Amino acid sequence: MSLAATHLREEPDALRSARPDPCGGQPATAVPTAINSGESQPVMTDYNSPMKIPISVVVALLVCTAAQAQEGRLPASVDISDEPHHTVLFENPEIRVFHLELQPGEATVPHRHKNLYAYMSLHPSTIANEVRGRPPVIVSLEGSEVHTSKGGFTLAERNKSTEPADLIGIEALKSDGIGFATPIGGFPFHDAAFGELFEFPVMRGYTMTIAAGGRTEKHDENYDRLVVAVSDLKLREDLAGQPSSELQMKAGDVKWFPRGVNHATTNAGTSPATFITLEFNRPVVQ
Repeated sequence: MSLAATHLREEPDALRSARPDPCGGQPATAVPTAINSGESQPVMTDYNSPMKIPISVVVALLVCTAAQAQEGRLPASVDISDEPHHTVLFENPEIRVFHLELQPGEATVPHRHKNLYAYMSLHPSTIANEVRGRPPVIVSLEGSEVHTSKGGFTLAERNKSTEPADLIGIEALKSDGIGFATPIGGFPFHDAAFGELFEFPVMRGYTMTIAAGGRTEKHDENYDRLVVAVSDLKLREDLAGQPSSELQMKAGDVKWFPRGVNHATTNAGTSPATFITLEFNRPVVQ
């Protein structure tokens, strides 16, 4: 029984053509608004505990003043890990995950994005990407909408919304991905919806909504995964050869899952469970 349909959000042509290549992420959001039976890709297992997104507001602000902008003087750029509005949520040799929080009108210090990254907003927001020597590029984000950028540039981000902006950024630390041998999807699921977001050689992503009582069937996980909870999640995990376990995550939590498990996932909650999964490919060390 179909409860809705999955829609891909495409970036308007005007914004795509106006966006400078350095800061122009491509929108990559397919938001499942329906739940169908069919075939798709996995979701989560029961390893480490969820990583919570901090709620506190960063007090120390280092932003460009109007006078500096008029005089063409900008603060020196910093690594994203040293930018005071960015908080590291998770890091390992493959990825870094940041939470960015900006009050209305606030801006980050100019900082460098070295590699491919994906970012999503937890709530609707409007962000100005400010690159030296170029007009700001304004990006309007819906809640849970995902964009990507290939990185290799320096920018400052300014919250043009009337409400606080909460974003999560996931940066791939390696650029030598070997590509994915299998397509996204390919396993049976029931009362669920799946949407492919993007794919690069080192990282790809998809979104999934599972209705209360819906499930995936058992399948192998061939790639490392980062799960970002879009809604509150209460999932039952059935791993081959192990007792069932329960996984709970709050909206905005992130969690890392190593490859190499066989499992099925059931939504044990009373409302639909929506999450975004990013898969990472790396050579297997023999």
